[in-house]
Amino acid sequence: MALKDEANRDYLTNLLNRRGLNAALDSIRKEEQPLAVYLFDLDNLKEVNDTFGHEMGDQMIQAFADILRRNTRIGDVLCRYGGDEFVVILKRLNRVETVMKKGEEICRIFCEQFSDGLIKASCSGGIALCGADERPTDKLIEYADQALYYVKRKKKGRCCLWSENLQ
Repeated sequence: MALKDEANRDYLTNLLNRRGLNAALDSIRKEEQPLAVYLFDLDNLKEVNDTFGHEMGDQMIQAFADILRRNTRIGDVLCRYGGDEFVVILKRLNRVETVMKKGEEICRIFCEQFSDGLIKASCSGGIALCGADERPTDKLIEYADQALYYVKRKKKGRCCLWSENLQ
């Protein structure tokens, strides 16, 4: 069992990896819905790695994982999705205002943590909602990704809720 758990975890953050995320999506029960699916991206991490080294980049990734742990509930799903991307699934959330406030709060806390040194860091987030009668699928992550790249083009360091009108 320990090996299976290890295979579902990211080595750097101990959050779920993509394999673990897929298992978590499959195990979400109807009573845990509606859901908010966030895709966060650490803005300009490549610049941090190039300027200050990969150790500093790794520290930022670990710091963001810690922020996620402190600002979510037990039972919510936290995943390091890729290099500097994180998926967060908050369960039993249906008010758009609450969903947006939580995403903006996470971005703000990360930015504040790295605002007074040589490194100016921020993160951006895309959000997709899954209603109580929907089945959570990878499509939600695609929608969150579309919202993420929309906000990164418009104003990094913020969150955006997916809608069909995003251009």
